Amino acid sequence: MLALIAVISVMNILIIQGRAEKVEEAREIAKEFLRPADLEVIKILLSDCGECFDIEAALENIKKQNVNVTRETAFYFNEDNAKALVEKYGIKKIPTIIISGEVNKTEQLKAFFGNIGDFPDERNTIFTALEPPYYDVASAKVVGKVSVINVVDSSCEECIPLSQLADALKQSGVAVTEEKTHEYNSKEGIELISKFGISRIPAILISNEVNYYDGFKEQMQQLAEEKNGYYALHATSAPYRDLSKGEVVGLVKIILLDDNSCAECYDVSINSQILPRFGVFVDEESYADISSPEGMELISKYNIEKVPALLLSPEASEYPALVQVWQSVGTVEDDGWYIMREPENIGTYRNLKTNEIVQVQ
Repeated sequence: MLALIAVISVMNILIIQGRAEKVEEAREIAKEFLRPADLEVIKILLSDCGECFDIEAALENIKKQNVNVTRETAFYFNEDNAKALVEKYGIKKIPTIIISGEVNKTEQLKAFFGNIGDFPDERNTIFTALEPPYYDVASAKVVGKVSVINVVDSSCEECIPLSQLADALKQSGVAVTEEKTHEYNSKEGIELISKFGISRIPAILISNEVNYYDGFKEQMQQLAEEKNGYYALHATSAPYRDLSKGEVVGLVKIILLDDNSCAECYDVSINSQILPRFGVFVDEESYADISSPEGMELISKYNIEKVPALLLSPEASEYPALVQVWQSVGTVEDDGWYIMREPENIGTYRNLKTNEIVQVQ
C-alpha cells in the first residue's frame, strides 16, 4: 500500500508540473500574441503636391493597430534614396509608405496590411490604398486633379444649373482643383460648344482625370463620350437653352379652366399643384371661367366636355415624365396644346354636355 501511495504521489506531482508548464507556455503564447508588432516605417513624399493623398493620415491609421513603430524615416521622391526604393520594390504611386518588420505577426495584422498594401516579401508591405491625386510613376506626373468647365446662360434664370455636379464630385472625394465658368455666347463659350458638340445649355465639362477614381470612369462613360480629354454633359431637364432652336425651351404656360357656379367641383388649382411632381416649370399661369369669352372660346376650340380642366402649352412636350402619363388624363391637340379630359381622376366635376355635376367619391 505504501508503495502504491508513493507511485500515485509521484504521478500527481508529474501531472501538476506538466499542467504548470502548459499554463506557463500558454501564458507566454498569449503574452507574445498581445505584444505590439515592431515595425519600421519609411515614407516617400512629394515636395510640391499639396492636393495629393494625405499619407500622414494613413500612417496614423496604421499606428492605431497593435503595433509599435520603432523607427520612422522620410525621403522625398526626388532624392536618390527614394528613387532606389521605388525601383527596388516596383512602387507605382507616390506618396507611399514602406512598412518593415513584423507585418505578419498575427493573422489579423496580416489581413490588415493585405487590405491596404502589397507584400513584396515576408517582412515588408508597400502601402497602395491611396486615393488620387497622387504621382503616377509610370506616366511621371500627378494624376487625379480634375478640371471642371461650366458653360452657362446667365440670362436664363429658370435654367437648371449643372454646377451641382461639381459639388457632388467634391463630396465624393474627387479633387476638383480647377473650376471655370464661361457664358455660352462668349468667345470661350463658342469655342467650347464647337469643340465638344454641345447642343444644350447649361453644360459642364469634366476632365478625364476623374477616370483615376474608382468607379467614376464607368459612371461617366454611361453619361457621355470622352472627347478631347473631357466628358461633356449637358442639361437633361428643361428649362434649358436649345442651341439648334436658339431659344430656351420648357417654359410652360398653363390655363386653369373652371366653373365658378359649381360649388361642389374640386378646386381647379389642384391641377397646377400636381405639375411639380413631373418637373414641369410653369412660366405663366392664367385662369378662365367657362362663362367668360376666353373660356367659351377654349371649350369650342378644343371641344372640352368636362371642367375643371387644365391646359398646357406645347412646351410641356419637353417633360418626358408628364408626356408618359398624359395619355391617361388627356389629349395632345394638333397645335401642340395638352388638354385635360378626365377630371374625374381628381374629384367632382361638371359635364358640360349634360350640364350634370358628377360626384366622385
